[in-house]
Amino acid sequence: MKLKGPELVWVEVQDEVVILDTRTSRYLSLNESAAKLWAALGTGTSQEDMVSLLQERYGIDAETASRDVANFVEALREQDMLDEQQ
Repeated sequence: MKLKGPELVWVEVQDEVVILDTRTSRYLSLNESAAKLWAALGTGTSQEDMVSLLQERYGIDAETASRDVANFVEALREQDMLDEQQ
């Protein structure tokens, strides 16, 4: 899975990411951990890899990381920001 194409414009600001969805003119702001997941999606990744990324980066257990990734991915799906075609 990866982010949808050029309609999503973003910039890193310190440890956060600010996103503009040019289709809807909606701005979003991501905290540090979500910004790490966003960066991984920028190059294409799997939910399993994102879980591992959170575990390694923040030292959290697999259950917590899985829940956090699932919530993040679902939020992006609701905003139609993901390209999930393989």
